[in-house]
Amino acid sequence: MRSKACLFAAVALAAAPALAASHREAPAMTLDPGADISDVYAFVSYDAANLARAPQDRKVTLILNVVPSQEPSSGPNYFAFDDSVLYEIKIDNDRDGVDDLRYEFRFKTETVTPGQFIATVGPVTHLEGAGSEGVSRKQRYTVTEVRDCPIGRAGCVTRTPLFDGQALSAVLSNIGPRTTPSYEELAAEGTYADATTGARVFAGQRAETFAIDLGAVFDTINLRTETGAGRPLPVQSPAEDAADGTNAFGINAFSGFNVNTIALELPIKRLTRDGSAAGAGNGTIGIYAATSRRRVGVALPSRSVAGGPFVQVSRMGNPLVNELIIPIGLKDRWNQTAPEDEAQFLRYYRELAVAQALQLVSGVPVPAGPREDVAQLLTKYAGQDPNPSVGPFSELLRLDMTVPPTPPAQIKRLGPLAHDASGNATPDPAGFPNGRRPNDDVTDLVVRVAGGANYIANYVGDGVGLNEKGITPDFPFLPTPFDGRNRRHQDPGE
Repeated sequence: MRSKACLFAAVALAAAPALAASHREAPAMTLDPGADISDVYAFVSYDAANLARAPQDRKVTLILNVVPSQEPSSGPNYFAFDDSVLYEIKIDNDRDGVDDLRYEFRFKTETVTPGQFIATVGPVTHLEGAGSEGVSRKQRYTVTEVRDCPIGRAGCVTRTPLFDGQALSAVLSNIGPRTTPSYEELAAEGTYADATTGARVFAGQRAETFAIDLGAVFDTINLRTETGAGRPLPVQSPAEDAADGTNAFGINAFSGFNVNTIALELPIKRLTRDGSAAGAGNGTIGIYAATSRRRVGVALPSRSVAGGPFVQVSRMGNPLVNELIIPIGLKDRWNQTAPEDEAQFLRYYRELAVAQALQLVSGVPVPAGPREDVAQLLTKYAGQDPNPSVGPFSELLRLDMTVPPTPPAQIKRLGPLAHDASGNATPDPAGFPNGRRPNDDVTDLVVRVAGGANYIANYVGDGVGLNEKGITPDFPFLPTPFDGRNRRHQDPGE
């Protein structure tokens, strides 16, 4: 069994708290679900085809989730992407903290049957053409790759429409068995491959995979315990903690909910700065997602006019940074700031107020500040100058693409802290914080890292492991969404 010191070192060095998900994280975002980024994932694809590829031919999947916490039965108008929002996934591939490559997604909605009495009448068996007549409003999108010119003047960029510049069909919400009787066939139809670049893309509804006892966490870290009142922390046994598919005693706030997903798979060679296979010098990239709106928008009685440049309204790299690190008065400003300008927020990483809150409510001591480990690991690449006054500082989700993917049956939700029922280490190096996969348990990791050695040694967590749908082994790696007629929100034991 690992000692407390070894456990703490493993997390502090490999999994400093790049916290959890980002639902309703800032005041302005609570009013703007179409632009609200809930989760960002980046990982070497772990489907059978990619596992069989040689390392130099492998691919990476990048996922941006928006419109969080969708109640599946919310008809008659279900969920869609926002036509007025620019959705972007951005990549830094030369370790300077500034994005060099980005992928833009633009949506456009067409009302094809305005006289229809409800939005969708089934059965819907296809996204376009015969079998799609019951869909009154269809949403389509384009994907554009934007690169800095390798040689050229400042601001020069190369724009490349992917998928032949086609308007691709977004997959509608999973309404129910009579309306969408073969939903996975619709999802497969809405998964597109680009023969020229080797890319794949999907945009549409999926089940929410992020699992957390959200109500307990945000009730001033009022985590539940197995024995009820009287214990300050939810201490688990090694066996309980190792049971990835069991929600031991927590309540998963996102059980039965859906989300809108943009998933893009790309060859690793398309992401490295030199276009070659990933290696020690070029294999680590930094990723974040952003949503933007036009600076000027005027609503008229019969139409809307939008003009001016796009302005970023939300961003996310490492999850839950905004919720648990940035103070309430700066959350909207943080969302509007580029990651490479993170130096202005470093004091809040070092103060790590969430750790102080853990100590306050539990009485169990946490590591003393300033938490330079947090600031370094969330805003710098491994190997950068550790001097706290030397940048660049950029808040990015970092992925080492040289680490091979873990097959789905062997994925461990705790990544570097994974262990067996006896507490023996069984680390999964392909998991968070080396990028992030949909089922990585970032909640338990952040609680333990923020709390320190006592929290790590006692397997403190929120009692929630995986979403009840479990791990999805194929692209787009998030499971089939819950349908509106038959959805359930499960509590432990159900």
